[in-house]
Amino acid sequence: MLYIRMILIILVTFYSFRILLEQLGDTGYGTYNAVAGVIILFGFLSGAMRTATQRYLSYYLGKKDNEMLQKVFSMSINIHLLICGVLLLLAETVGLWFLNTYMQFPVGLKGEANILYQVSIISFLIQILTVPYQAVIISHEKMSFYAYFSILEVMLKLSAVLILMAFTAYKLVIYGIAILVVSAIVWIVYKIYCIRLFHTYRYTYEPDKNLFKELISFSGWNMMGGIGTVAASQGINIMFNVFCGVVVNAAMGIANQVGSAVSTFVNNFQTAFTPQLIKSYANGETDYLYSLVFRASRFSFLLIFLLGFPLIVYCPVVLGIWLGQIPPYAVAFTRLMIVYCMLEALSGPLWTTVQASGHIRNYMIIISILIISNLPAGLIFLIKGMSPVWVIGYKAAASLLILIYRLVYLTKVFDFPIKRYLRIVSMRILLFTALCIPFPLLVDYDDRSLWMQILMIGSCACEIAIVGAFVMLTSSERKFFIDKLLRRQH
Repeated sequence: MLYIRMILIILVTFYSFRILLEQLGDTGYGTYNAVAGVIILFGFLSGAMRTATQRYLSYYLGKKDNEMLQKVFSMSINIHLLICGVLLLLAETVGLWFLNTYMQFPVGLKGEANILYQVSIISFLIQILTVPYQAVIISHEKMSFYAYFSILEVMLKLSAVLILMAFTAYKLVIYGIAILVVSAIVWIVYKIYCIRLFHTYRYTYEPDKNLFKELISFSGWNMMGGIGTVAASQGINIMFNVFCGVVVNAAMGIANQVGSAVSTFVNNFQTAFTPQLIKSYANGETDYLYSLVFRASRFSFLLIFLLGFPLIVYCPVVLGIWLGQIPPYAVAFTRLMIVYCMLEALSGPLWTTVQASGHIRNYMIIISILIISNLPAGLIFLIKGMSPVWVIGYKAAASLLILIYRLVYLTKVFDFPIKRYLRIVSMRILLFTALCIPFPLLVDYDDRSLWMQILMIGSCACEIAIVGAFVMLTSSERKFFIDKLLRRQH
């Protein structure tokens, strides 16, 4: 049901993006993407704390320790307020200086870009304050609320785009303000839901130095990975702006939209099993933990491949239908971004297992080096005058190296059964991919009508689903799925 719901959200998101691109134009959207990139550049502070809050809440839920749950929640509120203060200081000094010194904007848009920057800061601060309440909902596995509220959120964002049709000037600023209002509504709804449903979580100012140090230490090591991730995403976006201009920023924005949409399918699924992984570790249920990792890895790859592979093969067709006019580099960027998302989806369960253990210092040091290598590598490519496609290609290759390292690290920390993983997960994925690739590549689709192109995309998805049912699922999993499907029909 989450997967079907996400199809609706993806369609609305893609429609919203097309209108947004039409209303702002390539240069306007490129400007928005570049300005937002400067704000998100500081997002590693919030992202690291988000992971820490989620981990500790799920851990103490597994231990059934209500007193520690209350303390973790209150301390996370305090730390997020501190993060907001630090982020505001950095954004109004370093960020503002970088925006006006090194960023390139079309003539007449620099003033709007500065106003948009200030609005985006406020919006981002509100999103940070939403994190502790999201962590509570996910840790308690209230996935129905978390899932269905996202429908309201995406519809609000669609309204923010449609509002632009009523204006002829200052559309960048108006869109930024509309997104700010959406962020405020989301924060208020999450907060009210948590206050009414979970009586355990009441904010109290009770300083606990040991807990503060523990949360900061855990999030601090996570922050290293966050810094690397920023370098691999927003850092690349800023480099494209400096070396290539806002048109390439627009192409990167399109690729990020598609990648984000594809990943959202799997992220919702992985969000659902994350608390179970952490709780099973807290309770010492090792066999159950490993079985979850194996299943989550296979299911994650199957879900993202079902949507991502047809998009890779028929990318020019899909972007043409969606956007009408395709910016330069958009097709190549999008294909490589989907490959990157597939590898990241496969890594998700491994990463969550490391988080559950709490042994992340040495892990994060190596991971951060691998992730942040995207920045110097991309800089070298662009200085040498090579195509920006090489930058995104390196990002996908680095993600494969990260996947391999995560497996190796787990074998050292957990005595993780890597041979079972390779047999149950990796071999099935390789066979599945090899069987799916030939069909769309052997069929000539270049000279067909629009409806025939759509039919071919649908046929490719059906082929993946059929092959996946027999290769990616075990016999017991297939039986379980069929039984559930038959029960729903009755």
